[in-house]
Amino acid sequence: MSTVPGQFPAFEIKRHKVFLASVCILAISAVTALIQLGSLGPSDVVYVFLAGVVVLSSFAFLLHPFVNLGLTVFYLIGTIAFLLEAGFVSVAIAVLLIWNCFAGIVLVSGFKLPFPPGSLRVPLLLCLIAAFGAVYGIARGNRASWAMGDGYQIVEFALLFFLTQVLVKTEKQFQTMANVIVGTVIAASALQTADGLMGASYLPHLNQRGVDVARTINLNAPIAFVVLLATLTVAKTKKWILAGMGILAVNLIWSFTRGLWVATFVSALFLLMLLRSRARRTILKWAFASCLIVTPVLYASGLGSVIVDRIGFSVVQFSSASEENQVQSGRRILEYLLILPQVAEHPIVGKGLGATFEIAGDAILEGPKGEQVDHHYIHDLYLQVAFRLGVPVLIIFLVLLWKYFRRCIKNLRTLNLSPENSAVMAGLIAAMLGEAVLSLTSPTILNHPTAGLIGCIMAMTVTALRPGLSRRPEDLAAN
Repeated sequence: MSTVPGQFPAFEIKRHKVFLASVCILAISAVTALIQLGSLGPSDVVYVFLAGVVVLSSFAFLLHPFVNLGLTVFYLIGTIAFLLEAGFVSVAIAVLLIWNCFAGIVLVSGFKLPFPPGSLRVPLLLCLIAAFGAVYGIARGNRASWAMGDGYQIVEFALLFFLTQVLVKTEKQFQTMANVIVGTVIAASALQTADGLMGASYLPHLNQRGVDVARTINLNAPIAFVVLLATLTVAKTKKWILAGMGILAVNLIWSFTRGLWVATFVSALFLLMLLRSRARRTILKWAFASCLIVTPVLYASGLGSVIVDRIGFSVVQFSSASEENQVQSGRRILEYLLILPQVAEHPIVGKGLGATFEIAGDAILEGPKGEQVDHHYIHDLYLQVAFRLGVPVLIIFLVLLWKYFRRCIKNLRTLNLSPENSAVMAGLIAAMLGEAVLSLTSPTILNHPTAGLIGCIMAMTVTALRPGLSRRPEDLAAN
């Protein structure tokens, strides 16, 4: 079959039946072996199987880098990345998928590397900061694996930001990638909620005032919820949007995580500021109707009082008689008290990636009681950046965030997008403000696996999209 130079035939299932069958057989064999060698639960088996299918499929779509970008985002959003979050396997899978995206771009473009002008500036800056921070941290004696892990999370954000700039160039590609993101988040939330009802072991538990339930903490749920909220203003058929929002709302409520609730609320408020008055009224109308229905249901089921207690949980714990609860409720405050003086000691270059701080084991969830431990995880992203990379890098990071929001809001106002895509872009922009707020309690912007997804969304919202599909070589790589 003859093709235009730099262009490859579209992927057709009929032409790849043997390969797809082989993928399924290999994935099933791998899962069977893992079951025999380990102690995987039923839900774990499903997620490992999906991971195997995604990895093997990425080779089938090697000449379709846009599809591989979608597979990478699908993997980062999916539960398997969350299951393996603390291990090397999760990162190895993400690196392989990202590598296949780059390999596909190079192959499709005929080794011409069709990168848009200026697309390398921010990713290259972030990669240089990550490399310097890792080398400096190791030289200071920080654990090498932690230093390299911290560096990778910055690089993951940078690479997905760069790949999206290269591969998502048209309005159709933007719409497709947005559908992948929202659809995958909804599916992951539904599966996670089902796992929570079955008491899956990988989920954290809430044990408060006699309530002991598995918490469905999905850090991506606010993103999809706000995007669906935005599309509610333009959709002709709203039933599927409301169904998706219902799944996400259950997942968010059942997470019993105040940070996610605040991120969703802030995103929704910012969305109202971005939308026009008519769309704003539509959202407020649906929000009011939802509150009239949901509030009585929550209180009738007993969840309402649990949610209220959860919102004021820190105050309740801190005033309780239990010394252990007092320490746990103030663990975020303890981080600031312990880390800020160390930031003042090393304000210029920080303590390097992989740096730790000593904290009481009682202040760490499931930490060793009565012991002082060297702790690595920091809840506040901005404190983390100042502590490990120095105040100048924190300032650079904040300036980049400021420039991002200015540029993406300008993009929203100037691009001639369809009403549906304009609403989706407004939702994604609002969701990113929510992620910036959420990073005060969980460093989602630069934390695997959320870093890659956020890098992808930020690139989608700052790219000057073209209508339709172009025939330029760099866009053929995306198709």
